[in-house]
Formats: sequence, C-alpha cells, structure tokens
Amino acid sequence: MYKALYRKYRSKTFDELYGQEAVVASLKNQVKNNEISHAYIFQGTRGTGKTSAAKILSRAVNCLNPVDGNPCNECENCKKILSESVLDVVEMDAASNNGVDDIRELKDKVIYPPQSLKYKVYIIDEVHMLSKGAFNALLKILEEPPRHLIFILATTEIEKIPATILSRSQKFNFKRISIDDIVENLKRITELEGKSCDDEVFTLIAKTADGAMRDALSVLDQLLTKNKDHIQLEDAMEVLGISSSKLLFSFSKALIEKNISDALLTIDEIYKEGVDFNTLSSQILNHFRDILLVKTLKDPKKIVYTTYMKEFNELAGKVQLEDLLSIIEILKELSLEIKYADNKRVVFEMNAIKICKRSTGENLENRIKSLEEKINNIKSFGNNAVVSYSHSDNNLNNSVEDNRSTDEYNQNLDYNKNLDLSYKSLNQDNSSFDANKSTVPNNKNTKTSSIEKSRQSAIINDGNNTSENMNNTNQDISLERIKSDWGKIIKELISRGSKGYAGFVEHARPEKFHDNILELVFDEKDSLFYDYCVRPDNKNILRDLINNVYNTNIDVRMKLKKNGVDKLEEIFGKNNIEDI
Repeated sequence: MYKALYRKYRSKTFDELYGQEAVVASLKNQVKNNEISHAYIFQGTRGTGKTSAAKILSRAVNCLNPVDGNPCNECENCKKILSESVLDVVEMDAASNNGVDDIRELKDKVIYPPQSLKYKVYIIDEVHMLSKGAFNALLKILEEPPRHLIFILATTEIEKIPATILSRSQKFNFKRISIDDIVENLKRITELEGKSCDDEVFTLIAKTADGAMRDALSVLDQLLTKNKDHIQLEDAMEVLGISSSKLLFSFSKALIEKNISDALLTIDEIYKEGVDFNTLSSQILNHFRDILLVKTLKDPKKIVYTTYMKEFNELAGKVQLEDLLSIIEILKELSLEIKYADNKRVVFEMNAIKICKRSTGENLENRIKSLEEKINNIKSFGNNAVVSYSHSDNNLNNSVEDNRSTDEYNQNLDYNKNLDLSYKSLNQDNSSFDANKSTVPNNKNTKTSSIEKSRQSAIINDGNNTSENMNNTNQDISLERIKSDWGKIIKELISRGSKGYAGFVEHARPEKFHDNILELVFDEKDSLFYDYCVRPDNKNILRDLINNVYNTNIDVRMKLKKNGVDKLEEIFGKNNIEDI
C-alpha cells in the first residue's frame, strides 16, 4: 500500500523536527534529566510537527537507550511503538471521541499500569473539540494522575481549552515553519525519491504552504506522482491551481499604469486557465504585498522569497508608496467581498477598473490643497465683504480714502450686490432687504447683525412658515424631514461661505436619526470626501448649521460604508465582526 510522503518521512527524533528549536531543546532536557510532566499541551497551526513531536516523546520516555534526549528507535520498546503493536501508547482523535462517556471510559483504563512500557502515554489530537462535560471529566484525571500516566494534548485552537486544563499542563508553542526550512526538507525528500524539481517549484510550494510542512509535502506528493523525472514550475502551478507569474506581473503592471484594457484582457487569460477567483484575489494581494516590501525594505530578500526580484524592483519603481497602499486597500476589501459574490468574475473586474480609475496620492494631495486654498479665499473675501457691508456709505468712502484703491472698492461693492441677493432669497421676510431698493444699503444704521440674522433663516421650514416658528421645529424633526431638507441644507452651507465643504458633504446621505443623533453615511467610493469632512477643523461645520436651523441640539456623526465588512455584519452580526 502506498504511503503518503508526510507519513513516510515523518520525523523520528527531536533533531529531525524542522523549525521548532525551542520546543526540541526543552523536551530533550526533560528526557535527559528524567523530569517528565504528567500532561503536555502542544499548540500551533496545522502541519507544524505537533503530532510528530508527541510520537517522538512517547518513544523517548519509554526508550531503553535514549541518545541525548532522543529515542534510539532501535530498542525493543521503540520498535513496539513504531510498529503500533503496543497498547500502552494510545492515539485518540477528540473530534470523533468528544463525549463525556468517551473520557469516562478513558478514565477507567488509565488507572491500570502499563503492560510492557515504563509509561502509559495518551496522545489526544484536536483536544479543543471535546465537550464541556468531557473537559470536566479529563480535569479529574489531570488533578490526581497516576505516576505512570502521561497525557499529550495537541490543538490548533488553544483559546477553546479551559483555563483549568491549561494550568495543569505544560504548554509548548509550535510556530510556523520558515520557507527556508520547508524548501530544505522538500529538496531532501525529492532527492531520496530519485526525482528533481526546478528551484522555483520548491519556493512556490513553500510559500503556498503557509508554514505547514504537511501541506507542502502533500503538494510535492502530487507532483512526484506525475511520473516525470523533472518537475517544472508549470506543473506546480497546475497542481496548485494558481496563475503563472507572467500573468501576475502583467496584471500588476496594468493596475499600476491604470491600463483598464490590459487589466481586463489579463483577467480573461487567467479565467481561461481555470484559476479560481478566490485564489486569484489572495494571490494578487500577496503579489502587491511583495511589491510593497521590495519598495520599502533595504534588503527585501530576507522576507520576500522569489526568483523574480528584478521584476518586482521594476514594478516598485513605477508606483508611489501612497498609491501602492491605496491599491492594497482595495485588494484587501476585494478578498472579503468576492467570497460572497455570486458572479466572482464581475466583482473582480469591477474592482480592477476601480483600481485603474483611482486617484494617485499626489493628485489627491494637490486637489485637497487646491480646495483648501479656494475655501480660505472665499472665507477671507466674504469677511471683507461683510465688514464693508456693515458700514455706512460714509464709512465706505473713508475706506477708499484709507489707502484702498477704487478697484478694490468696486470689487467689494459687486460682491455686496451678490451677497445681498443671496441673503434676500434665503429669507424673504427679512426687512433689511428690498428688491426694489438699491443694492448697496443707504441706511447708515445697518449693522453686521442684520446679515447674521439673515443667516439664521428658516429655509428648512416650508415657504409659508415664518421665523417665529423656528422655536417649535424640534417638535417634529424626523429622518424623513431631514432627508427632504437635505438639498436646502447643502445650499445653506454654500450661502454661508462653505462651498468647498458643501461639495464634499453633499455625497453623504442621512441614514438614521435617533436620540437627537443624526447619522450620515458615505459610500466606499467617496472615502476622499469622508476623510475631508471628519477632519477636526471641518467636522463641526454641519452640526452647527443644523443646530441653528432646527433650533435644537443635534449631534452629527459620519461613517464610511465598507461593502465587504457591512455584508459580514449583515450575516454574522456587528458584534461578532472585528473592526477592519
């Protein structure tokens, strides 16, 4: 019967374990010093050597001739355990034996001494699958264990094990195996099997294994069964179901250069290869992660394992860091969204176009700077106009004499005309304005307060309402009313000199109104506008206006809608989803 590579080449001594130096050193010392604990917990991700270490330890504690803490694998006891012909070493799968009755049956058996070995060893894999009752039964054994009994508990989810169990056990953490160690082992086994592979094959398998040696060996097992003396990179990509490096670099280049046509054509080529779009989204995200590391690190070779370093350097040189981070952010959200998409290709293509249509960091910065300058100019010019408007004709004449040019005066005068018409349209009941009168008021007693009064106009009320009703507006404020008034609120912002801010907040929509809290939502595509509106110097502009208009204290809160996260919240509940 054929034996899988991960079983055939399972480590037989502690020294053969890859990537677990700290664990190996501690266990060897315990064996050498005869300081064996009654319970161990081996925790770590899949394929990191937990079960192999448990088997080695079961032989080491029973070995008649241990060598530097390792089992000799030659004595009678070691051979019995290796052949699985002894009843004193028991392997249990907690996933299928997770009931309280299973543990009670175990409890009845462990009290008896071993038949032929020094210790009776129970290896319980996936121990986190035990029920609460089973854990309680196991706890009774761990509290008062027989001298001849050793428990080795293996788990990938240590957080599910009760603290009472953890406190009575020695815990060993098995870390992910490095790519270098996986590559080394793959090369060794390939040579032992009498085959050969391209170096790129070993690197690709090691990267996709995500630190799990068993996963890497399973892929290698598939490749070696192709009955080929030499395995090429294309063979590995076919087995793994991933796109070629050539297509990945072509796609990445198209996204960076904002070439929509090339991006969509490359997606079509990848689709014809039969690559799953879930796999592709993860693959392209990791690809851009490597580009980011190449761009930011002095020596990226330490953590970027690739034979295409030249190509990565070329791509990294074509993109700014801020632009690269923006691409990665979209790809990160794509990896969440595509999991629940019915038509994954359409979703992938839409996001590719979104990346190609993005604004670069430099452009965004320039746009924001330009908008800020315009807003400041408007505010500054408006203040000059109000001051000029609040003075009498005599004061205006004095200002002209006071080193102001005639042109500047006329400019202020023109602005006063526009300002007058604007405020007049906002509040027709304001007696300070008269369409039949001259644009520049002749009343010397006119003060700035008249303008401020007009700014508190009742524009949100219906046209037949008067400013006297403003004090009662808070009695019937609702989300529906705010939605119907939203366009008028935006216009009022513009009239008050916040034209730039109004253009940004216009992209938000009222979503909820409760307990005098108004929630505004920006779509994901409008993240730029959201970022601007929540800046410390901007976030209170809208709140102050709404409080003035409705004559009540309303708190305004803004949030950015993230499609992928919102869908997760809809499925699993907001409290069960971490903030992304």
